[in-house]
Amino acid sequence: MNMRSQKGLSLIELMISLTLGIVLMTGVMQMFLTSRMTYSTQQAISSIQESGRMAMDFLAEDIRMAGYMGCSSRNPNLTNGLEASGNFLYDFSQMVVGYASDTVLPGVNDVADDTDILVIRRASDASVHLVDQHNAGSNANFRIDEEPVNSCLFDGQLCDDNIAIISDCSKGRIFRAVNVQDSSGGGAEGLVVHSNGGSTPTNIDSQLGGQQFGVGSEIMAFNTIVYFVAPSAFQGGGAQVRSLWKKVGERDAVELIEGVERMRLQFGVSDGSGTLDRYEWREDMVADDWANVIAVRVHLLATGLDNNVLPEPQVIQFAGEALSADLVADRRMRQVFTSTVGVRGRLD
Repeated sequence: MNMRSQKGLSLIELMISLTLGIVLMTGVMQMFLTSRMTYSTQQAISSIQESGRMAMDFLAEDIRMAGYMGCSSRNPNLTNGLEASGNFLYDFSQMVVGYASDTVLPGVNDVADDTDILVIRRASDASVHLVDQHNAGSNANFRIDEEPVNSCLFDGQLCDDNIAIISDCSKGRIFRAVNVQDSSGGGAEGLVVHSNGGSTPTNIDSQLGGQQFGVGSEIMAFNTIVYFVAPSAFQGGGAQVRSLWKKVGERDAVELIEGVERMRLQFGVSDGSGTLDRYEWREDMVADDWANVIAVRVHLLATGLDNNVLPEPQVIQFAGEALSADLVADRRMRQVFTSTVGVRGRLD
């Protein structure tokens, strides 16, 4: 029996082959899209959690130390030795204070709407000590037990023309350190010069208003620290991402943590005995409350950097309110972080 060899495919066989190929490719594409969505979601979760935790860590560190001034922290007999300037950076009457986003503060720019601004005033962790008695009226210099490096102490925290505090265990005085230099006596000592020179606001007088500080008194950098939310330079998914920014003293603000969209603040107010009486939102605080703040409750809304990660917009409750549909229409992933931090120097 003669058999003819096949020289091609029939139409039916070709259609079956094409159908099977389409089915297989559909499955492969579905697996690829699912894997890609899973990867994007996991990346967004990881990024949000990292941003939220780091932002809280930075905020908590400074909130805990608000009002710190060495061994005078529990006995805050503080004198502001700077000339009046009207600039919030040099108003040391309150150590913890919150502002609305539309408040005009020099150097704090482009603050995002519907967020709060947190201002903390504190001394640095590091300190140097006087090695001899400073007698008011005799000179304008403090001889200290550490030699400056390139006219700076504490790895650049306190340099020429910076704001500092001198503190013993009964009082403190804020002043401008006009110069930070090596001691003329040599050895591992330095000199912090207090005079009427330097930038404005200058010191009220060169002799500390008659105050005296003895051997062992501490000198530390003293700064007004500002946290706020503003647009980032990063463009994610065609829309501008917000970040947590930080301004330290007279330095320019720096972008700290990317992906922080909002910050709202509640303040724990004491009844005057050192125990917590109530929590108030920033806008409900009155002038007399700020001196009695013993805790800060921070609400942060962290967001992913890419649009269209989620199949549907999230329903988000932030600081007691639901975010409107237009704010979550980009289908980014968001997560709320809340932490309550006590002010150590004011807790009972």
